[in-house]
Amino acid sequence: MPQSSAKLKLPTIKKVSLRRFSLFVANPNAEFSCKPGVLCLVGANGIGKSTLLSALNFCLTGVVSDPNRQFESMDEYYKFTRAFSSNYFRGRISGSDEDDAEIAVHFSVGNFDYEVCRGLFEPDELRGLSITDRTGLVPVTNTDEMPRSQRHKTYTTHLIQHIGLASFEEFVFLQHFVFTFDERRATLFWSPRIIERVLYRAFGMDPNMAKQADVMRREIQHADSRVRNYQWEATKMRKRVNEIRAQSHAASGAKQTYEKLIGDHEALSREFDVDSKRLHELENALRDSNVRLADQSVRETALRDEYARFFDRRFNQRPPLSLHPLIAQSIKQHVCGVCGNATNKALSMVAEKAERPSCPLCDSALQASVKAENDSGRLQEIDKDLTKTRNVIKDVHKSLETLRIAEAAARSRWEATKENLDEFDRENGVTLEALRRTLDQGREGSIGDYRTQLAMLEKDKKTAYGQREEFKKQLSTLQKDLERHYLAVEKSFVPKFSGLAQRFLGMPLSVEMDARATDDLKLVVTVRGTTRREEQHLSESQRFFLDIALRMALTQHMSDPSSPGGMFIDTPEGSLDIAYEKRAGEMLAKFSAAGHQIIMTANLNSSQMLLALAKNCGSKGMQLCRMTDWAELSEVQQEEEALFDDAYRAIEQAMGN
Repeated sequence: MPQSSAKLKLPTIKKVSLRRFSLFVANPNAEFSCKPGVLCLVGANGIGKSTLLSALNFCLTGVVSDPNRQFESMDEYYKFTRAFSSNYFRGRISGSDEDDAEIAVHFSVGNFDYEVCRGLFEPDELRGLSITDRTGLVPVTNTDEMPRSQRHKTYTTHLIQHIGLASFEEFVFLQHFVFTFDERRATLFWSPRIIERVLYRAFGMDPNMAKQADVMRREIQHADSRVRNYQWEATKMRKRVNEIRAQSHAASGAKQTYEKLIGDHEALSREFDVDSKRLHELENALRDSNVRLADQSVRETALRDEYARFFDRRFNQRPPLSLHPLIAQSIKQHVCGVCGNATNKALSMVAEKAERPSCPLCDSALQASVKAENDSGRLQEIDKDLTKTRNVIKDVHKSLETLRIAEAAARSRWEATKENLDEFDRENGVTLEALRRTLDQGREGSIGDYRTQLAMLEKDKKTAYGQREEFKKQLSTLQKDLERHYLAVEKSFVPKFSGLAQRFLGMPLSVEMDARATDDLKLVVTVRGTTRREEQHLSESQRFFLDIALRMALTQHMSDPSSPGGMFIDTPEGSLDIAYEKRAGEMLAKFSAAGHQIIMTANLNSSQMLLALAKNCGSKGMQLCRMTDWAELSEVQQEEEALFDDAYRAIEQAMGN
């Protein structure tokens, strides 16, 4: 059975120190230690909790996530986000502190202790670096005399080696998109380009599979871009030929201008894309509903069989011998019903033989009766389950009927749009062929030159198209390999996710890989047997915390037990109602109890989430960092500062302090 990539030894934060971090006016040189378990950065609105998490990631990776940049690849994300990162803290740090502002983080990776210090405006430099092997207690390398940029390169080289990754860009990617849930609220489940890279890293046999997939996706995009560019150039060339034809053959000129032709084609293409997507969604929904119908039908059959077994057992039992009419009559009337003897001895013998395990007439052994005291209760339970299952089947049938009608309508619309698009292309093809005949006649020397260039463009487009299809084949092979590897570890990974997510959601759910040749790889979540493929199928809080559960499960799966990974969570508590606040706290506590560190933010309020987390973790597994002591409170917050004190006390009491 194939095994997935080697486990990663991931960082555990020990201590964080800030210097001249002027956002925190009351404590610009703040520092805090991180014990095992949960560290909760608690504060009021606008105090800088999210910025502190960004600073932590900046120290580790040299990068702050750009919420406006679309993810293309791991390499491009790291390359192009550094410019954004170098200016992220400007405005948060006062101008007089910019040169001195820095953050230092002490953390461990396996047997190695790191001390890293980075200036807040220096993404490619380190002001300080110490790497110590705990087994030998000596520095791995002396960095005191190194230039800051060389220190950063030394850090990246050693870190990826000690973690077990293929590149520093991959570490940045995992740290920002798996091990951190930040204020961007970007979800893995519904970010196909991102989740695909995560799946290759987490479940691929070869640690370089994520890199290979990244390269192939980028090459496919580049080849696709070349195809579009050649098509655009060819279209422009045809426009020029049409203009020359119109000038030379005004009487037989084109019926439509180039702009109108292009506009009509683009409109039809957009309509076709929309119809294709809608049809694809309905086909998926039909497939999911049919699978659910099959599951429920199997369940109904099993329940009916079980009902029949209990029913037959209950009503086909032979009564005890003492209840046989002849014996019961003999005992009641005090006379033997066979011979008529009424003596005490005869009646005593009748009563004795009625209790024997053999027939008093033929002496055959009697079959022991089966006790069925609980059969009646079980029959009632089965009957309720059958009713519930039949209602589900009824609902699925109704959904299938609606989906089939919608799918038929969508397919009809798709076919009509496709026919219109094909007809448009056929009309243009006739026009192009007529133009080529004119070129062959040599009536216009300049048209001959354009024809040669047009043929070259068509050839280049065909070559680019072939390259794109070849890369797609290679990626498809890679996807199939990953799917096999995922299936090999699915039984251990899915329970990790389900256990965490069900702790929050309170209902049965699962997750499966969806790998199709035409789509990006993705994970699809199923809640109560219903597939939720689209974001709108879940509420905001469900999306956020199911995604956090997924990241936790991925972290557990990828972690080497000797150096388990943790998570940075900018908690989306505002999306929760009071019932789910408590469950969210219990979910976080479950992840922490498995040995994983959590550094999280939370608003100081009457939230049940922090209270549940504190109760489950206790003082040994949770610590508070009071960020309200670091910054100036607003006038409103100052007036109600007693409420903050009450909230702190409630959390500390729940921790057992």
